[in-house]
Amino acid sequence: MTLPDKAMAYLALSIGDTLMCIKSSDIAFTMGAKGPLMERAANYRGEIREYRAP
Repeated sequence: MTLPDKAMAYLALSIGDTLMCIKSSDIAFTMGAKGPLMERAANYRGEIREYRAP
């Protein structure tokens, strides 16, 4: 995923940060990088599949 420098700065993201795709409705999704859902994902003992672009 490529974001403009202004968006990266506004969202306080760095190259290499992990983003989580979170279903927010039947027709939309949200991307998360920080916060309680990311903490829960880090502590989850099951498998969370990860997509990495080639």
